[in-house]
Amino acid sequence: MSREPARRRSRASASARTSLVPRSGRVSVSASHIAGYIADACALITYFALPDPYGTMPSAAPILRSQPVRVSPITIWEITRKVAIGKLASMWTPYPSLSQLLHAQMFTIQPFGWDEAEAANQLPHHHRDPMDRILIATALMHNLAILTDDRLFAPYGVKTVW
Repeated sequence: MSREPARRRSRASASARTSLVPRSGRVSVSASHIAGYIADACALITYFALPDPYGTMPSAAPILRSQPVRVSPITIWEITRKVAIGKLASMWTPYPSLSQLLHAQMFTIQPFGWDEAEAANQLPHHHRDPMDRILIATALMHNLAILTDDRLFAPYGVKTVW
């Protein structure tokens, strides 16, 4: 069942300071210096597929509705891959694609580049999922809070919201 929550926000995204993750992989992000938000696959699935995302993710759902939220191309790949192999029902009806739903809801793309790819491989191995490691590295490099319920993000010092 698809639902399209009403969203009121501008297309302007928060400015982000980019810095490389050091070889140690240890970067601390001050909660008072968060430059924005990035959603993981679970947050987007919960927000668009559940009838009451506010009950499931009481802190993240209002952010998804009213704040500029970034989405990585790797997250789009992860969700559409699950749909393609039958592990997840499409949640973007009446839109022809997930990317068109996200555009209509005014989400913004978080670029995934060479630096983020290298930084993900430099992180300690607390989390084994490569897509999540990419999100963690991206969040650390750009001072973003991750909208997720994944507790394995905590050892990296990245701020999470659920």
